[in-house]
Amino acid sequence: MDGVPLGFQPMRVDRGNSATVIVGSSGELVRIDEFGTTLHQPVKPFPAPVTGGAVLNDIWVGTWVEHELQQARMAALPLAGEWVSGGGKEMLRQRAESADLMPSSSIWSRFLDAEPMAVSRAGDGLFFATLHRGIYKIDKEATEIWRAPYPEWLDLSGLGSRDYLVSSNEVDGRIVIWSVAGGVMVLDSKDGGHVLSTVVSLPDSLSGVRHDDNGGWLLLLNSGRIALLDDFESEPVGIRTPGP
Repeated sequence: MDGVPLGFQPMRVDRGNSATVIVGSSGELVRIDEFGTTLHQPVKPFPAPVTGGAVLNDIWVGTWVEHELQQARMAALPLAGEWVSGGGKEMLRQRAESADLMPSSSIWSRFLDAEPMAVSRAGDGLFFATLHRGIYKIDKEATEIWRAPYPEWLDLSGLGSRDYLVSSNEVDGRIVIWSVAGGVMVLDSKDGGHVLSTVVSLPDSLSGVRHDDNGGWLLLLNSGRIALLDDFESEPVGIRTPGP
């Protein structure tokens, strides 16, 4: 990135055509251009970690969660506009009950009454879930396109945190949702209709999922190992990775 240090620990990268957003572990954000040059100094629009995000054409939509104060937000920031830092955690603590502190520099913002998760781009819109409330698809103006019930997997009823969603991927016009315990639900991306619900047997809990049209599913496990999965009728193949 033009040889200039970011000044924070990067956690994730959300790629777009006009700009890419680098997300830090403490809620820092910085945009870089196609050559990897930083476009501005790092900012913290909201005093909480960023838990998810995606680029939709000319905006970046992110989610923030402050677990201690039980506060969650979603907001859209323009990729071409100015980004500035917002209020600090003390301001959030003082105004937590009124929920009127929103991410700075946003085009639109929303207060969320449950933890957002499994955020991903779905066509020209955004897919996300809120814990035990529902799953949603919205457009870039935050207008709801559809909603569906929060998934449950009866085969996983004895496992703690079984319903926590860690990933969503759009594949062939369908949204594939993964839970931390290996539960999988497939919905139609156009209308949210139910397509499939199943469970993939895993040696450890999931931390994330990637998909490639040629390589199939790459399952990232919390133990640091990975597993490969061809389809939902096959068994995952575990692969040891170097390191402690």
